[in-house]
Amino acid sequence: MTTTEFMDFLSAVFTLMRKYSGEGSIHFVCMDWRHVLEIETAARQAGYETKNVCIWVKDNGGMGSFYRSRREMVFVYKSGECPHTNNIELGKWSTPIIESMI
Repeated sequence: MTTTEFMDFLSAVFTLMRKYSGEGSIHFVCMDWRHVLEIETAARQAGYETKNVCIWVKDNGGMGSFYRSRREMVFVYKSGECPHTNNIELGKWSTPIIESMI
């Protein structure tokens, strides 16, 4: 695909994901580092908020290039304006160290 065709494709994908997902839903989208500009542009145009970028480190590097990539970028987006549901609640249930020492 040309860059324009790829941007049109990504825009269509993000538009459809938003249409068929609930407000505030979180989406994990994998993309190669070479297309960071395209995926970020398409996501923002469709009304997504970038929450984070995670790196998935794989056991073995991919074949077919001089540098064998052992990672994949996972973009974390929130759809719409509504708050997302935090089922993990990291840190909510932990006791601070000072309180546990008293």
